[in-house]
Amino acid sequence: MNGHENTQNSNEIIIKIENLVKRFGKLEVLKGVNLEVRKQEAIVIIGPSGGGKSTLLRCINKLEEYQGGKIYLDGVDIDSYDVNKLRTRIGMVFQQFNLFPHMNVLDNLILAPTKVKNMPREEAVEKAKQLLKRVGLSDKIEAYPEQLSGGQKQRVAIARALMMDPEIMLFDEPTSALDPELVGEVLDVMKDLAKSGMTMLVVTHEMGFARDVADRIIFISDGVVEEEGTPDEVLKNPKKQRTREFLKRIL
Repeated sequence: MNGHENTQNSNEIIIKIENLVKRFGKLEVLKGVNLEVRKQEAIVIIGPSGGGKSTLLRCINKLEEYQGGKIYLDGVDIDSYDVNKLRTRIGMVFQQFNLFPHMNVLDNLILAPTKVKNMPREEAVEKAKQLLKRVGLSDKIEAYPEQLSGGQKQRVAIARALMMDPEIMLFDEPTSALDPELVGEVLDVMKDLAKSGMTMLVVTHEMGFARDVADRIIFISDGVVEEEGTPDEVLKNPKKQRTREFLKRIL
């Protein structure tokens, strides 16, 4: 049973990626990736380092330009979107927390909604309080990033992304910079998000999380989607040799 099968009645495709090609100079990092993501689906992307997983996420919210193919959000080519508008709909959480060190937690949270969405400050503060409660950090509202543990910073980063009411959340190895004992508190927040029906794409090496939360696991290697399926299909019964070798190494 996955994290939110109960809410998954939607077959509506929210992201459609067609034949996506991304090069850095002569190096082709994505070699024609095809992927469809349905509303309220939690997709976990696994694969070896350098295989293109993070690059794929960065293309989806236009942190990277791509050289071929198309990405559609709700049927509209993302090239026709204003990039700020796009990023209010697609939130992203990075490996490094990217919080502003000179601002306290509250100011980190309310900056984008007040600037980009013109949300009144009082409304933004109220929303920030609710989201900090949701990630278990109500008591850190006045703290500065340097006073927080890595796990706390990452939970603040998740709350900050949620301030924009995104329809989709991208997570790029959100726990890989954390001490092992802090990983769980971040994964718990992500599990809660999946249960609430958030559409999520998560690049991670945390196989327990993949098994518990993913509706689908995508295995990307050498710039292509090698295999995809339910957690049972991919983790217990991988069809491809490459997937089997990768899982043997990390499980």
